[in-house]
Amino acid sequence: MSQKSETRAQLEKEAHIERQKIHEGRIITLAQDQIQYENGQEKTFDIVLHPGAVAMIPINAEGKMILVKQWRRAARQILLELPAGTLEAAEDPLECAQRELQEEIGFEARSITSLGGFFTAPGFCNEYIYLFLAKDLHPNPLVGDDSEEIDTVALTLEEAMEMIDQNEIVDAKTIAGIYRYNGIVS
Repeated sequence: MSQKSETRAQLEKEAHIERQKIHEGRIITLAQDQIQYENGQEKTFDIVLHPGAVAMIPINAEGKMILVKQWRRAARQILLELPAGTLEAAEDPLECAQRELQEEIGFEARSITSLGGFFTAPGFCNEYIYLFLAKDLHPNPLVGDDSEEIDTVALTLEEAMEMIDQNEIVDAKTIAGIYRYNGIVS
């Protein structure tokens, strides 16, 4: 059995790394890592630094999941997604999940369960999304970001899975979350 990944990890841990910030934006930072390995080899990596995020699978009283429908500038289209949001500095993911539920769908969850999480694009970005199942929803809206104009859509799990199969849901975190939820309830 090959141990290439373990060897690479050990080399990275022992390497000298210099990080240069190329751009610092409102949410992300673009950095360039210059890595000098003990064997003299050098490599440069461009990395997007992200504070992390949360995504929630809110289940209403009818057993349907509530998704948000919104225009996404980078994708240049309207996407159907799980409610989600970026972590504030030092914010607890559970607190962020509750805040984002209130801002995006107008509900608080009296039951929130962690479903783990995942890296979104680890080849170039350190963003980690914490995934939560949110149940026992009660109206309690917070005023959200003025730039977010969001509609909500309630779907059964079967409808959501069909929309993934039909390429109508194309957001990766939403697909990952729905599949994770499907694995729990099946």
